[in-house]
Amino acid sequence: MFKLIEIWLLIVAVSVYAEDKYVPKPSPPIDDFVNWIAEFEKNYRSDLEFKKKFEIFVDNHFRVEKFNELFFGQTEFKLNGFADMSLDEFKSKILMRPQPAPKMKPEKFLPQVEKYTDLPVSFDWRQNGTTVTPVKDQGSVGTCWAHSAVQNLEGVYAMRGYPLTKLSVEQIVDCDGMQADDDENADCGVYGGWPYLAIQYVMRAGGIETEEDYPYCSGVGKTPCEPCEAPGYNKTKCGPPIPYCSLKDSCQAKLRPEKFLPNLKVVDWKRISENETDIAIQLMNYGPLSIALNAELLQFYHHGVFDPYFCDPKNLDHAVLLVGFGVENSKIFGQKPYWIVKNSWGEKWGEQGYFRILRGKGKCGVNTQVVTAVLA
Repeated sequence: MFKLIEIWLLIVAVSVYAEDKYVPKPSPPIDDFVNWIAEFEKNYRSDLEFKKKFEIFVDNHFRVEKFNELFFGQTEFKLNGFADMSLDEFKSKILMRPQPAPKMKPEKFLPQVEKYTDLPVSFDWRQNGTTVTPVKDQGSVGTCWAHSAVQNLEGVYAMRGYPLTKLSVEQIVDCDGMQADDDENADCGVYGGWPYLAIQYVMRAGGIETEEDYPYCSGVGKTPCEPCEAPGYNKTKCGPPIPYCSLKDSCQAKLRPEKFLPNLKVVDWKRISENETDIAIQLMNYGPLSIALNAELLQFYHHGVFDPYFCDPKNLDHAVLLVGFGVENSKIFGQKPYWIVKNSWGEKWGEQGYFRILRGKGKCGVNTQVVTAVLA
């Protein structure tokens, strides 16, 4: 019986992803689109752009309905601030170019816990109110990697007994031109990067400013800032930098090392094994952890334990923050262990800016790129 259900799910899944122009798509009222524009403060420059975006809105309405059918209520999907973005646009603007997890030397790994003890049923760093800052919004650019690294630094710093402090994501976006010596990875500003390289940048720079002193401005607001490429920006690995930029918005004009947060001295970064029990233990020991995953299907996630049928764990295109874990009990679907993950798409997305994803199965590659900063 369950095998037949799985086969049916695969057939439905294929139909969702297929681009079939002949399938009639139920159109929501135009008022829904107008109300959505007001809620998310969208502004279109012409009637032609309005028409095009409404067509995308209708397509996404159809896709959300199909996703909700496909997931049987285990996960709920809903139109959100990305409702006027096609899947291709979402992937090119919000997500990073899919990449496999970088290979790292054995000495970069934290020692794996030798003897596992029973994990608690649930654990959540948000509950103490002193380790996790409020949800941020990366806006319309691919800066998730910098948000993930900064939020890990915020947690590690707080774990040392210092006041919970919002750190500057924009400093990393503007100033980090790090590149790995032994592979193809590099940090590319608004086009993507890697949290471990961002942590390495903070280590080499000697520190990081606070959000208050160096506020985030890329891809947000009516007039986002336009920083030039970071010093050391690698055109070969990152592609051409943005064609226009403002020097006054750039690292060279804004960075002030004298404003670096006192007592935050990064001396190293470590990766954690892919064993998810080990990850849970290290999460409790070290604080919130930076992770990467395949997030292509998260565009319209709204609620529930995310457990997609198709999600290549090798195509990592988004970086986020792991803050806890738990178990969902359902009379229909049984027990589902999950991770609690902080995203950077604003509080209106998902579960007030967070999402839950299946734990213990390497779902979407959540266990393949888990790193944390090490402070002096």
